[in-house]
Amino acid sequence: MSSAWIDLLNLKKPLKFNEFLVNFNTELYNAKPLPNDIQKQLDERWNQLLSVVKPGRVLYNESKFRLHSIDKKMNDDDNSFHFVLNLGLTDYKSFICTQQQSLPTEIRQHITEDHLSHPLGVGSILITSDDFIVLIKRNSNCVDSPNLYDIPGGHAEPKNLKSYSQEDIIEEIHSSTIAECVDETNVDRNSLLVDSSFYVLAITRNLNQYGRPSVESCLRTSMTSQELQQRYNLQTQSEAFESTELKFWPLNKISDLLNPSSTIISITPACHATLTTYSQLRTKANGDYIQKQKSKDCLTVDEEAMVLRYYELQLKDFCEKFEPPMTKMAIAVCMQYFKRFYLNNSVMDYHPRDIYLICVYLTCKTEELRISIIDFLGNIKNSTNIDQTADIVLSYELLLIEKLDFQLVIHTAHRPFEGLIIDLKTHYLRDNVNDADRLRLTGYEFLDKTLITDVYFLFPPSQIALTALVFASVKAAVNIDEYILKHVYGSLESIQMQKIKETIKLIANVVNTSTKFKKSEVKQILEKLEKCYNINNDPRSDEYKKKRLEQFQTITDYEARNLP
Repeated sequence: MSSAWIDLLNLKKPLKFNEFLVNFNTELYNAKPLPNDIQKQLDERWNQLLSVVKPGRVLYNESKFRLHSIDKKMNDDDNSFHFVLNLGLTDYKSFICTQQQSLPTEIRQHITEDHLSHPLGVGSILITSDDFIVLIKRNSNCVDSPNLYDIPGGHAEPKNLKSYSQEDIIEEIHSSTIAECVDETNVDRNSLLVDSSFYVLAITRNLNQYGRPSVESCLRTSMTSQELQQRYNLQTQSEAFESTELKFWPLNKISDLLNPSSTIISITPACHATLTTYSQLRTKANGDYIQKQKSKDCLTVDEEAMVLRYYELQLKDFCEKFEPPMTKMAIAVCMQYFKRFYLNNSVMDYHPRDIYLICVYLTCKTEELRISIIDFLGNIKNSTNIDQTADIVLSYELLLIEKLDFQLVIHTAHRPFEGLIIDLKTHYLRDNVNDADRLRLTGYEFLDKTLITDVYFLFPPSQIALTALVFASVKAAVNIDEYILKHVYGSLESIQMQKIKETIKLIANVVNTSTKFKKSEVKQILEKLEKCYNINNDPRSDEYKKKRLEQFQTITDYEARNLP
């Protein structure tokens, strides 16, 4: 199955839709006309399909965008890259006749790459608030991929455009992806977190259909799997006829879904491609390390996640006991340094027992907690060799900064939360300062819980802060409904208000369902880690010291040759 598609982008991280450009030109990018006799035979086959009436089949011809190719363009302002989609026009009939159907050799031999329709499809991994992927089972009478499970998807529709401008085309690709999720699953449009959790994962070509292209994305909903199933059962969605059931697959079990020997359901190549890309983006660091070491005894992705969660708790405890005391915002910054480092690095390449100390040391500098290396080391109670620990901290500091891509400013939810508390005191709780203080204490309890989740990768700090305030008002039994309505929602339209409410609900769900583990399980994984981590990156090892010496010698030789 994995060889049935290719990824045209090979992204290292998901992209927003507005990070793409479009070059629309029908003269350059439309398919070439087929010989008249071949086209006539394909027209006859199309008419035969139209003449077959089956329940659940709706077949008609519409204009589609044709993806000719993708170019990579550098932005001169910041040296970033944009992907340029070279688009023309085609139609659904051409796709069915040239790419979807099995054709006799006497017809197929006349159809080259330039004749193929290549309609630009759209698809999305729809993820519920309780972390299930939504799959639809396609109707047995569908012309395309009958009886297979798929992600919601379809095509961008040129007929919806006012013009063929770049902005209108990108907006149509964006909006048609949302529309397909709504039309096929009956998910509540207002529950879709379009502003905060909607990304492009890949642009794939389905080799089983002669390179059929599709923009594959990821989108979250604040609805639970049970709520979505109830809406689907109503069968009021416009494309209810295309599917027969929904299937909810656990997000953390994607690997099982992609393994044909361990699953009982069959998925389409497009679905396989999108889920594989999503999984690879989440697990790239692990996969890169295993490929580099060529070892079978490495940690799995789930084991790495458990190790990180264990050390996140160790780091949080270390920060809370640190002298001089660290502010809550400084602790949050430190936790984000640690999390961001391991977004692109494996625990087997750089051991967390060292990295978390470097994160604290760096935070002391960026958050202006002035402390000498001697005083810093005084906080490390179990170190048997203080001098060695000092060398590790100092030698790894620049590595951490480099791996963070020199982006050291971290925006946490603490400052906007304090802003909300001050605003509450000013406009609503002027005569009830104690209530505001209770909200602050309870809200900080919520913000503390966010530090051992990935919520900062999913939502902006302002939304997390608002969720903390709402959480605190419920737990502390302080009614702030009037303040929320007047000063937060203000003049927002009802749809915008509903979006904010759904986002608050989803953030609270993420924070309150953090991963739990048994100490015995972690102990076994840590023992396994000691046998498979990269000793060349361990400052205690002779291999690392030799590598550092070689690097130093290289720099010395360069300076001797080039400096006056």
